[in-house]
Amino acid sequence: MGPERSNAVVAVGAVVAVLLQIVVAPNIALFSAQPNFLLAYVLVVAIVRPNEAGPVLPFVLGLVYDLTGSGPVGAMAFLFVLFSFVASRAFAILDNDTLFMPLTIFAVSVLSVEMLYGGLLMATGLSASALDAFLYRALPCGLYDCIVGLVLYLIMARLMVGGSQDRGLRTPRLR
Repeated sequence: MGPERSNAVVAVGAVVAVLLQIVVAPNIALFSAQPNFLLAYVLVVAIVRPNEAGPVLPFVLGLVYDLTGSGPVGAMAFLFVLFSFVASRAFAILDNDTLFMPLTIFAVSVLSVEMLYGGLLMATGLSASALDAFLYRALPCGLYDCIVGLVLYLIMARLMVGGSQDRGLRTPRLR
């Protein structure tokens, strides 16, 4: 797979993630927790393509999340950029060619983003208490995002496997 096709797959995936976030996520919310398809997608792309992950896709998708949500504008954009960079560097260093490391890096990143966003909601007064911000929003949303991310990772790793091997990057064995 050439770099043009790989970039097209990422762009189409971003559009699908935005549509899923706007149309599907509110309809599959459990209590007050809904999945963050955009966060899951940004982190999966950063992990699948660690040497090519840049700040533009995370910033744009984070801004889309901020503008369609009710939180402070720019908060998720900042967190998406920061943690996509951290996840891509961590994967580049810790990759051991198994499925364990990318999923661990993904889970830690998702839970960190959700906890920091809960703290930002609490700091800006949009969340009533720490219990609301962390226990009722950050933890359930983080767990929901981990499930979405597992599915997304398996799909994106398969779609990107040809391009990664052509560029000399290692891709984890999924069998």
